[in-house]
Amino acid sequence: MTQASNAAPQAFLVAVKQRREQVRVYAVLASDADAAVELVTESAADDVEVEIAGQLSKRMARSLKLQPGEIRFI
Repeated sequence: MTQASNAAPQAFLVAVKQRREQVRVYAVLASDADAAVELVTESAADDVEVEIAGQLSKRMARSLKLQPGEIRFI
């Protein structure tokens, strides 16, 4: 097990870009940025680009009531 998997989940903003569409941003509670991107990529269409757009504070994540592994459109 890696240290990242032992860390408390963090809230990440993940941008999803699809040709001819507006960028969609999702809030994801995950152990690290790579895990957040992986979660969104698994649920996205094949022809999209997925990248980290930023992070949310713990306070904001709590106010959104995000759960670990949850992907929420912002």
